[in-house]
Amino acid sequence: IPDRSGSTAVAVIISPTHFYFANCGDSRALLVRSGAVSFATQDHKPCNPKERDRIQRAGGSVLMQRVNGSLAVSRSFGDFEYKMTDALSPVEQQVSPEPDIDVIVRDNSSDEVLVLACDGVWDVMSNEEIASFVLNRLRIHEDLSAIASELIDTCLYKGSRDNMSVIIVTLPAAPQPDSSCAEIDSNLNTTIEEKIKSYIDQSPVYNVSTIIEQLRGENLEGLPPGGGLESKRALIDSIFKRLTVDNSLGDHQNGEEAD
Repeated sequence: IPDRSGSTAVAVIISPTHFYFANCGDSRALLVRSGAVSFATQDHKPCNPKERDRIQRAGGSVLMQRVNGSLAVSRSFGDFEYKMTDALSPVEQQVSPEPDIDVIVRDNSSDEVLVLACDGVWDVMSNEEIASFVLNRLRIHEDLSAIASELIDTCLYKGSRDNMSVIIVTLPAAPQPDSSCAEIDSNLNTTIEEKIKSYIDQSPVYNVSTIIEQLRGENLEGLPPGGGLESKRALIDSIFKRLTVDNSLGDHQNGEEAD
Protein backbone atom coordinates (compact mmCIF):
# COMPACT_ATOMS: atom_id res chain seq x y z
CA ILE A 1 0.00 0.00 0.00
CA PRO A 2 1.62 3.31 -1.00
CA ASP A 3 2.18 6.03 1.55
CA ARG A 4 -0.99 8.17 1.47
CA SER A 5 0.58 11.30 2.99
CA GLY A 6 1.64 14.32 0.96
CA SER A 7 2.55 17.97 1.21
CA THR A 8 2.50 21.17 -0.78
CA ALA A 9 5.33 23.70 -0.77
CA VAL A 10 6.10 27.31 -1.58
CA ALA A 11 9.47 29.05 -1.43
CA VAL A 12 11.18 32.28 -2.42
CA ILE A 13 14.88 32.77 -3.05
CA ILE A 14 15.94 36.41 -2.81
CA SER A 15 18.98 37.58 -4.72
CA PRO A 16 20.28 41.16 -4.85
CA THR A 17 18.34 41.70 -8.07
CA HIS A 18 15.53 39.12 -8.33
CA PHE A 19 12.92 37.07 -6.51
CA TYR A 20 12.73 33.40 -7.49
CA PHE A 21 9.33 31.94 -6.57
CA ALA A 22 8.65 28.19 -6.55
CA ASN A 23 5.30 26.60 -5.67
CA CYS A 24 3.88 23.10 -5.79
CA GLY A 25 0.25 22.70 -4.73
CA ASP A 26 -1.96 25.30 -3.07
CA SER A 27 0.46 26.98 -0.69
CA ARG A 28 0.90 30.51 -2.01
CA ALA A 29 3.32 33.42 -1.99
CA LEU A 30 2.65 37.02 -2.84
CA LEU A 31 4.68 40.18 -3.32
CA VAL A 32 3.29 43.50 -2.12
CA ARG A 33 4.65 46.46 -4.07
CA SER A 34 3.57 50.10 -3.76
CA GLY A 35 0.65 49.17 -1.50
CA ALA A 36 -0.85 46.52 -3.78
CA VAL A 37 -0.39 42.87 -4.73
CA SER A 38 2.16 42.94 -7.54
CA PHE A 39 2.58 39.17 -7.96
CA ALA A 40 1.12 35.96 -6.53
CA THR A 41 1.83 32.33 -7.30
CA GLN A 42 -1.00 30.32 -8.87
CA ASP A 43 -2.48 27.41 -6.92
CA HIS A 44 -2.42 23.99 -8.55
CA LYS A 45 -6.05 22.92 -8.46
CA PRO A 46 -7.54 19.93 -10.34
CA CYS A 47 -10.18 22.12 -12.01
CA ASN A 48 -7.55 24.26 -13.77
CA PRO A 49 -7.67 23.27 -17.49
CA LYS A 50 -3.94 22.46 -17.72
CA GLU A 51 -4.09 20.35 -14.58
CA ARG A 52 -7.33 18.63 -15.56
CA ASP A 53 -5.85 17.63 -18.94
CA ARG A 54 -2.82 15.99 -17.32
CA ILE A 55 -4.96 14.16 -14.76
CA GLN A 56 -7.22 12.75 -17.46
CA ARG A 57 -4.31 11.76 -19.71
CA ALA A 58 -2.90 9.82 -16.75
CA GLY A 59 -6.16 7.91 -16.34
CA GLY A 60 -7.62 9.95 -13.53
CA SER A 61 -10.70 12.13 -13.26
CA VAL A 62 -11.77 15.37 -11.65
CA LEU A 63 -14.88 15.00 -9.50
CA MET A 64 -16.14 17.67 -7.12
CA GLN A 65 -13.03 19.70 -8.05
CA ARG A 66 -10.78 16.94 -6.64
CA VAL A 67 -8.48 14.35 -8.20
CA ASN A 68 -10.61 11.19 -8.40
CA GLY A 69 -13.04 12.94 -6.07
CA SER A 70 -10.51 12.84 -3.24
CA LEU A 71 -7.38 15.03 -3.41
CA ALA A 72 -7.90 18.81 -3.51
CA VAL A 73 -4.54 19.63 -5.14
CA SER A 74 -3.14 18.53 -8.49
CA ARG A 75 0.54 18.88 -7.60
CA SER A 76 2.29 17.81 -4.42
CA PHE A 77 5.16 15.92 -2.87
CA GLY A 78 4.21 12.42 -1.72
CA ASP A 79 0.61 11.28 -2.40
CA PHE A 80 2.12 8.26 -4.15
CA GLU A 81 -1.22 6.54 -4.78
CA TYR A 82 -1.71 9.10 -7.58
CA LYS A 83 1.76 8.48 -9.04
CA MET A 84 1.73 4.77 -9.86
CA THR A 85 1.51 4.69 -13.67
CA ASP A 86 4.84 3.13 -14.68
CA ALA A 87 4.61 4.25 -18.30
CA LEU A 88 4.53 7.92 -17.31
CA SER A 89 7.26 10.20 -16.01
CA PRO A 90 6.81 11.81 -12.56
CA VAL A 91 5.56 15.10 -14.02
CA GLU A 92 2.95 13.29 -16.18
CA GLN A 93 1.26 11.46 -13.30
CA GLN A 94 -2.22 12.32 -12.05
CA VAL A 95 -0.54 14.38 -9.32
CA SER A 96 2.73 15.98 -10.34
CA PRO A 97 5.62 17.00 -8.06
CA GLU A 98 6.78 19.65 -10.55
CA PRO A 99 6.80 23.20 -9.16
CA ASP A 100 6.10 26.35 -11.12
CA ILE A 101 9.02 28.79 -11.16
CA ASP A 102 8.53 32.55 -11.50
CA VAL A 103 11.27 35.16 -11.61
CA ILE A 104 10.48 38.76 -10.67
CA VAL A 105 12.91 41.67 -10.88
CA ARG A 106 13.28 43.44 -7.55
CA ASP A 107 12.48 47.13 -7.05
CA ASN A 108 13.89 48.34 -3.74
CA SER A 109 12.04 51.65 -4.06
CA SER A 110 8.60 50.01 -3.98
CA ASP A 111 8.91 46.36 -2.80
CA GLU A 112 7.32 46.20 0.65
CA VAL A 113 6.42 42.70 1.83
CA LEU A 114 6.55 39.02 0.91
CA VAL A 115 3.90 36.72 2.42
CA LEU A 116 4.13 32.92 2.17
CA ALA A 117 1.33 30.81 3.63
CA CYS A 118 -0.46 27.50 3.32
CA ASP A 119 -4.04 27.08 2.15
CA GLY A 120 -5.69 27.46 5.55
CA VAL A 121 -4.85 31.16 5.34
CA TRP A 122 -5.88 31.70 1.71
CA ASP A 123 -9.15 29.79 2.25
CA VAL A 124 -10.61 32.72 4.19
CA MET A 125 -8.65 35.80 3.08
CA SER A 126 -7.91 37.01 -0.43
CA ASN A 127 -4.52 38.20 -1.66
CA GLU A 128 -5.68 41.79 -1.39
CA GLU A 129 -7.04 41.33 2.13
CA ILE A 130 -3.77 39.76 3.30
CA ALA A 131 -1.74 42.59 1.76
CA SER A 132 -3.93 45.30 3.30
CA PHE A 133 -3.92 43.63 6.70
CA VAL A 134 -0.14 43.15 6.87
CA LEU A 135 0.60 46.69 5.66
CA ASN A 136 -1.78 48.08 8.27
CA ARG A 137 -0.22 46.12 11.12
CA LEU A 138 3.30 47.19 10.05
CA ARG A 139 2.18 50.77 10.60
CA ILE A 140 1.15 49.84 14.15
CA HIS A 141 4.27 47.92 15.22
CA GLU A 142 7.27 46.14 13.73
CA ASP A 143 7.05 42.80 15.55
CA LEU A 144 6.69 40.38 12.61
CA SER A 145 6.09 37.41 14.90
CA ALA A 146 3.16 39.23 16.49
CA ILE A 147 1.78 40.27 13.08
CA ALA A 148 1.97 36.67 11.87
CA SER A 149 0.10 35.55 15.01
CA GLU A 150 -2.53 38.26 14.48
CA LEU A 151 -3.01 37.09 10.90
CA ILE A 152 -3.40 33.44 11.94
CA ASP A 153 -5.86 34.41 14.70
CA THR A 154 -7.86 36.46 12.23
CA CYS A 155 -8.07 33.53 9.79
CA LEU A 156 -9.13 31.24 12.62
CA TYR A 157 -11.96 33.57 13.60
CA LYS A 158 -12.94 33.96 9.94
CA GLY A 159 -13.65 30.23 9.95
CA SER A 160 -10.52 28.50 8.62
CA ARG A 161 -10.42 24.83 9.56
CA ASP A 162 -7.30 23.80 7.65
CA ASN A 163 -3.62 23.87 8.55
CA MET A 164 -2.29 27.41 8.90
CA SER A 165 1.27 28.65 8.76
CA VAL A 166 2.66 31.95 7.49
CA ILE A 167 5.99 33.67 6.86
CA ILE A 168 6.18 37.46 6.51
CA VAL A 169 9.32 39.06 5.06
CA THR A 170 9.70 42.84 5.07
CA LEU A 171 11.54 44.49 2.17
CA PRO A 172 13.28 47.89 1.86
CA ALA A 173 10.11 49.90 1.18
CA ALA A 174 8.04 48.28 3.96
CA PRO A 175 5.90 50.69 6.01
CA GLN A 176 7.35 51.88 9.30
CA PRO A 177 5.43 52.22 12.57
CA ASP A 178 3.44 55.45 12.63
CA SER A 179 2.39 56.95 15.96
CA SER A 180 -0.87 58.26 14.47
CA CYS A 181 -1.80 54.78 13.21
CA ALA A 182 -0.88 53.26 16.56
CA GLU A 183 -3.09 55.84 18.29
CA ILE A 184 -6.04 54.99 16.04
CA ASP A 185 -5.59 51.30 16.87
CA SER A 186 -5.28 52.01 20.59
CA ASN A 187 -8.40 54.20 20.54
CA LEU A 188 -10.28 51.43 18.75
CA ASN A 189 -9.26 48.92 21.40
CA THR A 190 -10.45 51.30 24.12
CA THR A 191 -13.76 51.86 22.32
CA ILE A 192 -14.31 48.11 22.01
CA GLU A 193 -13.67 47.62 25.72
CA GLU A 194 -16.02 50.46 26.68
CA LYS A 195 -18.81 49.10 24.50
CA ILE A 196 -18.42 45.54 25.84
CA LYS A 197 -18.54 46.90 29.39
CA SER A 198 -21.72 48.84 28.61
CA TYR A 199 -23.35 45.72 27.11
CA ILE A 200 -22.52 43.64 30.19
CA ASP A 201 -23.69 46.38 32.55
CA GLN A 202 -27.01 46.51 30.72
CA SER A 203 -27.50 42.75 30.67
CA PRO A 204 -25.27 40.26 32.51
CA VAL A 205 -26.57 37.40 30.31
CA TYR A 206 -24.48 38.58 27.35
CA ASN A 207 -22.17 36.02 25.75
CA VAL A 208 -19.34 36.53 23.26
CA SER A 209 -21.47 35.66 20.23
CA THR A 210 -24.09 38.25 21.19
CA ILE A 211 -21.41 40.85 21.80
CA ILE A 212 -19.87 40.21 18.39
CA GLU A 213 -23.24 40.78 16.73
CA GLN A 214 -23.73 43.98 18.74
CA LEU A 215 -20.30 45.27 17.74
CA ARG A 216 -20.99 44.54 14.06
CA GLY A 217 -23.78 47.10 14.19
CA GLU A 218 -21.62 49.80 15.75
CA ASN A 219 -19.78 50.91 12.58
CA LEU A 220 -16.47 50.86 14.41
CA GLU A 221 -13.82 53.09 12.86
CA GLY A 222 -10.22 51.97 12.45
CA LEU A 223 -10.72 48.22 12.05
CA PRO A 224 -7.71 46.69 10.27
CA PRO A 225 -8.44 46.51 6.52
CA GLY A 226 -8.81 42.94 5.35
CA GLY A 227 -9.26 41.75 8.92
CA GLY A 228 -12.44 43.44 10.03
CA LEU A 229 -13.94 42.65 13.42
CA GLU A 230 -12.46 39.13 13.33
CA SER A 231 -9.00 40.66 13.69
CA LYS A 232 -10.09 41.97 17.10
CA ARG A 233 -11.74 38.73 18.21
CA ALA A 234 -8.84 37.65 20.47
CA LEU A 235 -9.01 41.06 22.15
CA ILE A 236 -12.80 40.80 22.48
CA ASP A 237 -12.55 37.33 24.06
CA SER A 238 -9.93 38.59 26.53
CA ILE A 239 -11.96 41.66 27.50
CA PHE A 240 -15.16 39.65 27.87
CA LYS A 241 -13.48 37.05 30.07
CA ARG A 242 -11.87 39.69 32.29
CA LEU A 243 -15.04 41.75 32.68
CA THR A 244 -17.31 38.80 33.36
CA VAL A 245 -14.85 37.41 35.94
CA ASP A 246 -14.66 40.81 37.60
CA ASN A 247 -18.47 41.04 37.68
CA SER A 248 -18.88 37.58 39.17
CA LEU A 249 -16.30 38.36 41.85
CA GLY A 250 -18.07 41.60 42.64
CA ASP A 251 -21.42 39.81 42.96
CA HIS A 252 -19.84 37.20 45.21
CA GLN A 253 -18.30 39.84 47.45
CA ASN A 254 -21.58 41.74 47.62
CA GLY A 255 -23.34 38.56 48.59
CA GLU A 256 -20.86 37.91 51.42
CA GLU A 257 -21.36 41.44 52.72
CA ALA A 258 -25.12 40.97 52.66
CA ASP A 259 -24.77 37.84 54.80
